[in-house]
Amino acid sequence: MPRSRSALLYAVAALSAASTVLAARSRDVCPEDPYLDPANDQCNPFRYVPSLGLNAAACALYFAVALAFTYNQFRYRGRYFLCLVIGTFTAGIGFILRLTFRKTLHSSGGYIAMYLFVVLSPCAFLAADYILLGRIVNHLDAGRYLFINPSKVSTIFIISDIVTFLIQAVGGGTSSARDQKARDIGVRIFLAGLAAQLLSFLLFSLLWVVFLYRARKDEFLWKRSGWKPLYFALGFTCICFLIRSFFRTIELSEGYAGHLSIHEKYYMGLDALPLFVGIAVYVWYWPYRILTPETKVQRSEWSNEQYSGDDTELAPPVREHGSPNTSATLADDDMNGEGKK
Repeated sequence: MPRSRSALLYAVAALSAASTVLAARSRDVCPEDPYLDPANDQCNPFRYVPSLGLNAAACALYFAVALAFTYNQFRYRGRYFLCLVIGTFTAGIGFILRLTFRKTLHSSGGYIAMYLFVVLSPCAFLAADYILLGRIVNHLDAGRYLFINPSKVSTIFIISDIVTFLIQAVGGGTSSARDQKARDIGVRIFLAGLAAQLLSFLLFSLLWVVFLYRARKDEFLWKRSGWKPLYFALGFTCICFLIRSFFRTIELSEGYAGHLSIHEKYYMGLDALPLFVGIAVYVWYWPYRILTPETKVQRSEWSNEQYSGDDTELAPPVREHGSPNTSATLADDDMNGEGKK
């Protein structure tokens, strides 16, 4: 799927979800003073005034990491990780909009713009992980240790993410209906989309675990230097993103004005912070600095002699000029005195 089309679908879904709160809000009479009682202000989608200090600090941190990513991008390249760079800048802009929203708590346009940036940035973070797993596995020429073609990992999970996000948008729009029965159905659809999205990322995390489990049994692969710190960094981001996903699922299961939703400290501590910590590791473990052409595993480096029993079937064939060269390899070893046992 073209990445531009994916970004467009994410944007449409985010706007649809944002319209949920605004549609419900339009039926209420807004108080003249939005700062008098924000907790009971039906026209304030947050039900609180965003903290100046917390949002300013988050904005500064996200932009600092975004600039570090930009430096890595220009120095080491790696177009496939450009989504992470853009997503981090997007998150920083989202916090700027949260700060400006402090002065316009009843602004529909301000809320839609803020919501769009805040919701889209984590999608870019997830997409970066989806892309990276396939890149690492292809770099190691170890696709046999996955139950999904590594070249298709990013496509499968990005499509899954978009579909579940659109389900949430449909549920969000339905839940803003005037009819109580329709609203109840909308809430259930919305939660189903959230649960499906969480399940999708859990499956991706399981894929990460499966490859690690199988790769540990391969002595040649496991002793290969360079890739493991990056791979464990990827696993760390999975843990951080899962914390955020569980929080979002529980938060929205309480409704749009639940306890977790109307207290900013939970959003900052269980959403913004895990996302930030998760992406910040890539400042040090920039993939294109580690997965270089010099460190790429070549098919000729494998040898069936490194496997025994069932593992022999997993070993990639060693070929030279398009034909098996096992006999030639053994002959060369005998000539060098290395083929004798």
